[in-house]
Amino acid sequence: MASVQLTKGTRAYTIYKWAGVLALVLLVFVAAFAFNDTGKISVFDNDYKIGLTRITKAISFMVAILGLQVVAGFTGQLSLGQGFFFGTGAYLSAWLVADHSWPWFLTLVVVVPACFLLGLLFGVPALKIKGLYLALVTLGLAAVFPSLILLDVLEPYTAGAAGKIVDSDLIAPEWMPLDGIATGLQKIPLIGQYFGDGDLSSKQEQRIWTFFLMAVLAAVCFKMVSNLISSRPGRAIRAVRDNETSAAVNGMSLSYHKTMSFGVASALGGVGGMIYVAELGIASQGDFTQLLSILFIVGLVVGGVGTLSGAVIGGLVIAFIPEWASSTQNMPGVPDRWLQGPTGGLILGVGLIVLTFVLPGGIISGVRKLRAKIVQVLPAPIRVGESIAAKE
Repeated sequence: MASVQLTKGTRAYTIYKWAGVLALVLLVFVAAFAFNDTGKISVFDNDYKIGLTRITKAISFMVAILGLQVVAGFTGQLSLGQGFFFGTGAYLSAWLVADHSWPWFLTLVVVVPACFLLGLLFGVPALKIKGLYLALVTLGLAAVFPSLILLDVLEPYTAGAAGKIVDSDLIAPEWMPLDGIATGLQKIPLIGQYFGDGDLSSKQEQRIWTFFLMAVLAAVCFKMVSNLISSRPGRAIRAVRDNETSAAVNGMSLSYHKTMSFGVASALGGVGGMIYVAELGIASQGDFTQLLSILFIVGLVVGGVGTLSGAVIGGLVIAFIPEWASSTQNMPGVPDRWLQGPTGGLILGVGLIVLTFVLPGGIISGVRKLRAKIVQVLPAPIRVGESIAAKE
């Protein structure tokens, strides 16, 4: 029995919900100033780096995994080709900004429709095949992307193996008092030391501003998908996932909903690619191999399939955990000689296996079970009399 019970629609529930939103906003705000330079945390004498650049990369992965939630988590189609659309969005944005001087956010006018249409095109095989066969086809799509980038006919647009370099930063406006905020945070007793020392450099201001903009863009994407899932089309794609035969009998078009889910997922992958290249300043074919698509699936499963918040956890996991696993040199009870050499993959693999057995529904599933022991949210009561009167 939960120690606290809240009913939807009540003032207490509204306060509880908005308190969570404010806590998330505060966390984003603090992270921006605390990690504008490369910071680190130490665990068992291991130093794990945390920097704002990598956090922004994690945001790009979150948006891409959010697209996978639409096509795999809510529609039930296993796609391993998200890296293709992620890379497409990255290169399209890099080309428009570097060669045509477009603003970063204006590139979405091209990136979103282009990736959406490509998703519709490649979603057609989903009408005929499913399961492992669909996964194989989409994995082939991700595998061919690096080779496409190296084609001579595309080299003027992609810069080939050298990578498409973009020398265009998102500069914070003069009215944004980032330096003043940093100074104020540094004066807070006990914790001020974690926000640096002295004024921010122009590079640090640019890094913080980029992080804020991309966090807002990601929040918009999550809100739009949340609205989609709560709408009638969202209920339809979940019905297709749960039972295709029942969905078809109830008049739902399987072909339409499957194809559209691929289109939406691909568009979100393109948005993630734009965020990625806007932060790094270069689109390189080595960053968009089939391994990236597999990592997206790892993030999807680790975070929690069919959960929006699982995409957040998944993005953080694939942005940080592989590097942290490679940085691990000391573990309690494990001889140091066992951790010498390239053991990062081994540690990561063992961690994934353990997580699968301990939390088979993903990290979000475990968090929800823990939260349910503390707070229980009850549905709003149905007033039958009022409902009948309203109909009359």
